[in-house]
Amino acid sequence: MLDLVLVLRLNLKIGIPDYFFMVMDASVTQLVGRLKWMPLLVLSSKLCPPGIEGTFFALLMSIDNTGLLTSTWFGGLLLHVFKITRTKFHNLWLAILIRNILRITPLFILFLIPRSDPNSSILPDEMSDSKETTGASATQNENIELVALVHNMDTR
Repeated sequence: MLDLVLVLRLNLKIGIPDYFFMVMDASVTQLVGRLKWMPLLVLSSKLCPPGIEGTFFALLMSIDNTGLLTSTWFGGLLLHVFKITRTKFHNLWLAILIRNILRITPLFILFLIPRSDPNSSILPDEMSDSKETTGASATQNENIELVALVHNMDTR
């Protein structure tokens, strides 16, 4: 709600100059942005089968980028609906209020996250037990003969 405080100029009423308020707002936004990823990364590390961690992280990043792109489009649509332009800001406070309310809506679906011990594995034993599946391939890899690709480095 810090953007709403800035738009309504409440920061000046309590004696905080705009420059200092914006620096603090940017700092808090960065901190919260980093902290909101931590539970998602912990949950994804428990859901990710062994061996595809990079692919799973790339999937998370693509979902995040799609969300950012979608939010930009809907933000532009919201500005168009409220007729907010470069010179008309009379409904800007309402658009910021709607944005802030939409930011907290994921809190209402937190009940969908399963309640379990944070240290327990979420994956079934067949998927998380990589020792049995890699044991056969490890013995096959021991029998592979490695061949040098370069025979002689000296061309004298």
